[in-house]
Amino acid sequence: MFKSRSLTLLALSLGLALSACKPTPSAETTAAADPAAATPGAAPITATAADTTAAQCPHADFNAFLTYFSNDIALQEKSVADPLTVQSVDAEAQPEPRPVTKQVPLAEVEWPVMPDTATLPRQGREMQVTPQADGSVQVRINKPDTSDQQTYTFAQKPCWQLQKVVDESI
Repeated sequence: MFKSRSLTLLALSLGLALSACKPTPSAETTAAADPAAATPGAAPITATAADTTAAQCPHADFNAFLTYFSNDIALQEKSVADPLTVQSVDAEAQPEPRPVTKQVPLAEVEWPVMPDTATLPRQGREMQVTPQADGSVQVRINKPDTSDQQTYTFAQKPCWQLQKVVDESI
């Protein structure tokens, strides 16, 4: 009798003790809910705009971006505005050729949209990179003494993105 009563009291005590306990959140759960709670007394860790851009934009430096962009169609497909502004010369226009501007949906852009800059010298073509006052960058590719001339305008949105192509070739 004493044994069964002791076991009943023990079970009852254990049940009360367990029901009074609340699970304590792990450090990871607490950190996810409140970054400041991860380390007592620590300030919350926040990502800066530069950190976020660096994580999203693997090529923040324009020259590095341009090298990869001109060489990698997959990067071109991710880094072209939708729609892309394309200006070309209508050589058939009367009374004389005139510029024509189109908004080309990404699905209709012809790839590659820009030649590989590493191959330009072998083709007798030159490249000039010019930063603009508004923060954009223009890349002019041409073959001297011909009408073969294209200008590519890039802007950070937040990553570098091709916004406009002007093809002055006739």
